Amino acid sequence: MLSRKNGRVINRTGGGTADSFPNGTGHATSKAGLLRFTECVSDTFAGTRELIFAMDPGLVRTTMTECQLNSQTGRAHLPGIQRLFDDHIDVPPKHAAELSVEIGPGRFDRLTGRMLMAARGDLDLSETAVDDIVRSDLWSLRVDGMPPEQPA
Repeated sequence: MLSRKNGRVINRTGGGTADSFPNGTGHATSKAGLLRFTECVSDTFAGTRELIFAMDPGLVRTTMTECQLNSQTGRAHLPGIQRLFDDHIDVPPKHAAELSVEIGPGRFDRLTGRMLMAARGDLDLSETAVDDIVRSDLWSLRVDGMPPEQPA
């Protein structure tokens, strides 16, 4: 990708990236760190065709969530996860796959360095919405009103 000076990377973030939760210290910290990594790499390659995105697939039924639902330890540390599934907050895995496919051809190139979310419905973003996200510097870990630092 670097030798071609063209390509896209999608880092999978997830639970804890944008919100904290009890007993989620390690998981949430690693996911938030991955978003910051995505932002830094995007800033490093700004102005090139080497793009990087973070993507949160949403709450998907996986081996990990099955363990959280069915093990005594999982239920003790994440007691609210059963309610999320009962309330149908979970997302079909195909949503993340469809969003990944749309990132590939360049539809979301202006959102490089940001976190796209399958559960939020980002697949259906309009050009106007993308303009607003870029103009307001949203969907990142940046503090509101603080522009990214520029190298001296």
